[in-house]
Amino acid sequence: MVISKEWDTLLDLISDGIIITDHEGTILKVNKAYERIVSIKPKALVGKNIKEMVKDGTIPESSTLKVLQTKQEVTLFHENNEKDLLYTGTPMFNERNEIVAVVNCVRDMRELNELKRTVTQIKQVNQEYREQLDYFHGRESKIDGLIAESREMQHVLTLATKVAPLDSVVMLRGESGVGKEVIAKFIHTHSKRVSEAFIKVNCGAIPKDLMESEFFGYETGAFTGASKGGKPGFFELADKGTLFLDEIGDMPQELQVKLLRVLEDREFRRIGGVKTIHSDVRIIAATNQPLEELKKFRKDLYYRLQVYPIVIPPLRERTTDIPHLIEYYLNTFQERHGTPTRISPEAIYILSQYKWPGNIREVINLLERLVIICSNREILPEHLPREITDCLHSIKPVHFKEQLEWIEFQELQRALKQHGSTRKASESLQMSKTTFIRKLKKYEGRFKMDHK
Repeated sequence: MVISKEWDTLLDLISDGIIITDHEGTILKVNKAYERIVSIKPKALVGKNIKEMVKDGTIPESSTLKVLQTKQEVTLFHENNEKDLLYTGTPMFNERNEIVAVVNCVRDMRELNELKRTVTQIKQVNQEYREQLDYFHGRESKIDGLIAESREMQHVLTLATKVAPLDSVVMLRGESGVGKEVIAKFIHTHSKRVSEAFIKVNCGAIPKDLMESEFFGYETGAFTGASKGGKPGFFELADKGTLFLDEIGDMPQELQVKLLRVLEDREFRRIGGVKTIHSDVRIIAATNQPLEELKKFRKDLYYRLQVYPIVIPPLRERTTDIPHLIEYYLNTFQERHGTPTRISPEAIYILSQYKWPGNIREVINLLERLVIICSNREILPEHLPREITDCLHSIKPVHFKEQLEWIEFQELQRALKQHGSTRKASESLQMSKTTFIRKLKKYEGRFKMDHK
């Protein structure tokens, strides 16, 4: 059997290792991939007989020999420290049904599995990027107060985006004031229930003796003082929508049992009622307490709610969000009170260094107060409360030059956002466009890396 140069070229293009023998097992052709996979030069193989090479250990057990014996396709697996090789031998027959050649393909399964894992990882990364892009493309429907410029909050939104289209129970965990309700609304808004009700319930604000009637409703005459005609509870009001159970750790144990039953059976009865009501409600719970450590909180309910936990980091762990939160809420209060107010870069710097024990809720309350009291319409460091300015003494000292550069960076960003182009922004700051771009790149590389 003669193999032409054209066939030589074609075989060398194949990524699988190919070794071709004649009807007696003599090697006629070895392609480049075979040399790469088994680490044997073609010159050491072509013209030799497979039987001899198996006998002297040059190659492992041969599928070619088994093909010559059985006249059928044969597959063998050979494993060593470096590779997992899969050999598949296929006979070629003439018109008299005689074997004229055997084509043997060799694949390194370990290499293929590594490639498969790599492709899977790339797909996962691409999926995360797609989800984040979907979020940013859909920011026209963003929730009030949802600021996610930091890497930490973008991760939270990635998790929220993944679970939003599903009906899985979500548990939002984080300190008081971090924005759990905002994330709950984000999940609802990006779910298939978006056109239905979003009912928020603060489990710590309802009197214990009213809890059951508030959640499940009641029928006429169910108890003294019951309204005529009865009253629907939260589960009925949120039917086909989302029920957000804030401060779930404050729910009484008696009600925990009934909540667990509704989650499992998806049905309930009003107080004093005999009719079973079907519950089609998506549950999002939130807490700032370690539920797994609370003796008063049932473990079975905890595990039922902990299907998809999302931890929202405190503001002190996502400081790059602080300037954007300040800008957002200043604009909000300006519209509400009709008092245009700006904030100096020095004041932003101080507020970005503060630890914010009250998180975003504390930011909101402070900014509204500052908008009201600042008669000159500019918030300066001297307007900030003492508990905030005093915190600067506990901050690790930095060079004065670095503080000035940070303030300049804030001004560059503010000018760019206000004017929309580097040319107009640089003109407003009375510097050349080249200097503006050079400084912006320099400070972005320094200060954004510091916050990662």
